[in-house]
Amino acid sequence: MMHPSSKLHILHRLRWIIFLLMMTSPGIHVFGTTKIPEPRSSEQTAIFLKLWKQAHDRQLYNHPYWLKLLHFYSFGESVGQWSSKSDVISTSFFLSPKGKTDPEAELEATLKSLLRPVSDNPDQHARCKFIARFHWLKSMLDFPELSELNCPGFERWANLKEATGISIVFVSAFLKNPASTFGHLLIKFNSSNRHFGHSLLRPTLNYGAIVNPDDNPFTYALRGIFGGYKGSFTDERFYNFNHVYGENELRDLWEYQLSFTSEQQHRITYHAWELLQDVQFKYYFFLDNCAYRMAELLEMAWTDSTRINTSGALWAIPVDVVFKLKKISNATNQLPLLGKPTLIPSRQRKLQTRVAQLSKLEQVHLKELIKSKHYIDSEVFRNLPERSQAKIIDALLDYQQYQKKAEPDLKHDLERSKLLLARSHLPILDNNISEIIPKAPTEGTPAMRFRLGAVYNDLLGTALETGVWANYHDLLGEESGHLLNAEVVTLDLHVQYRDNSYELTQFQLFNIQKYSLNPTGISGDFEWSWRARSAWERENLGCSPCRKFFISGGLGRSFSLTGGDVEYAFVDLFVETKNNSLSSTSFGYAPHLGITLSPMDIWKIKMEGGWFKSLYGPKTEFRKAHFDQRLTISQNWDARLEIQQMESLEGVLALHYYW
Repeated sequence: MMHPSSKLHILHRLRWIIFLLMMTSPGIHVFGTTKIPEPRSSEQTAIFLKLWKQAHDRQLYNHPYWLKLLHFYSFGESVGQWSSKSDVISTSFFLSPKGKTDPEAELEATLKSLLRPVSDNPDQHARCKFIARFHWLKSMLDFPELSELNCPGFERWANLKEATGISIVFVSAFLKNPASTFGHLLIKFNSSNRHFGHSLLRPTLNYGAIVNPDDNPFTYALRGIFGGYKGSFTDERFYNFNHVYGENELRDLWEYQLSFTSEQQHRITYHAWELLQDVQFKYYFFLDNCAYRMAELLEMAWTDSTRINTSGALWAIPVDVVFKLKKISNATNQLPLLGKPTLIPSRQRKLQTRVAQLSKLEQVHLKELIKSKHYIDSEVFRNLPERSQAKIIDALLDYQQYQKKAEPDLKHDLERSKLLLARSHLPILDNNISEIIPKAPTEGTPAMRFRLGAVYNDLLGTALETGVWANYHDLLGEESGHLLNAEVVTLDLHVQYRDNSYELTQFQLFNIQKYSLNPTGISGDFEWSWRARSAWERENLGCSPCRKFFISGGLGRSFSLTGGDVEYAFVDLFVETKNNSLSSTSFGYAPHLGITLSPMDIWKIKMEGGWFKSLYGPKTEFRKAHFDQRLTISQNWDARLEIQQMESLEGVLALHYYW
């Protein structure tokens, strides 16, 4: 006779089998509108249904981390996609046909894929290809013990056993390329591996646009601004990026170690691997760029809704990401997330530092050595102390690297071999190339600025002025952490309040300037200075409602007499129109002279005057002069006195806050 408990056990199993048959019958839906396909086996189906019920009951499809993993945002949360869908445009990133717009359907498809048998290519199994999803779901659900699965591709790439941390690398601005005007960001995976543990050999993640090399500059700009390019993540050894940015483009790189916990590092590494599977986004120069996507990847460290990016922002700036990381503390030990910066100097900085360490007499010998390759055999050079000879040859080798051409040059190689042979007979010197280190980007002013000032105009009287700019840094500003003698300002808005009315006095679209000096005194260390500007502004300072659209650009020369000053001369070409019609458009030229002085670190003065004369269109001829001063109060505050003359005299005493 069967024991009652056995009867109950059999009855329970029969009910379970009937339930499974009902769930797997055509037309049957479970948990809403999601249809369950035919199972591979009743055991797999049972496991899936159990996990799916848990996931559905806990609403994991709405969990902040699940939405992060899918790059899925509500309206206005993402920079580039103002709609409720994933930012990813690659269909291979989704396991459900509805995955781009339905995180619940993607969760269901992911669970099913995780339970599928392993094929001959384990790297293509969901547990390897979507390893971040797998590890998170495994931590949130009661997964049964699964068959062992190695992911050779991921394990070889990540090498988590020897991982020592993650760094973010800020690449300084490069004004010759619009996409790099505000800098660039890389993420570096550090390791203690004896083969790849050296800094230059560590895997480094990059995000950039997939551009057409045949696009002309105009097409390149339009596509970049309006999302005409796709963007993707790539990884290379760090020496590749150091060569491109530091050696070829002469940009400094700043590396910051991030104090994530090992669990947070793993989450970032897992998702980085997922993004390297040919996952693509739309790319926007000012929106969905390297700053936004790198910050988004670092957000994977937190399983809650913690964000680094600002929801609904209209632009993303690399240095702004670094400032935001500086404000975050590690929840475990309350230490700052952002570690101390390490400078990786550009080839040009190495040369300038090396030359700066020479005495005046040694610099003279260096210039003679540059002029004549035979000078190294002269009695004058041979009579120098050996340490001086070594320092001069080291500087010359750096100079040759700075001047190096892309094509091989047999003559150059022979001369270099002769230098290296001579250097081998001289004493070894301490490498003090890093002794002169500039301030890091995080020691400068942040990118955004608010302005409040009092105005006096000799024709219009007093007024209150407010203003804001989107980014980044101007010539009068505190240069710590910024490009020296350079200006990159965009979307600079000034509004004056006078006699119970508001007047837009200036909306500057961009003002980019680069004043190039020759600190080494070497003939090859030289570039032309240049600038470009575009704005809606007043025709003259005595007419508040008079407006014109103005665009200009020019070349010039810059030099420094004492080291704390910059003198410059420019010839600009300009176009201006007063009522947006061709008949009112003038084209002309404008020579300028100017000087900037820094009597103290916290005090800077700028004076500039120009004469504008039209060559085509309505006759235009006027003079414009500026006298401005800046006094730094703190990293986030400064005060300015700005006086300008253009048919009328106007002065502004303004207080600026940077954030």
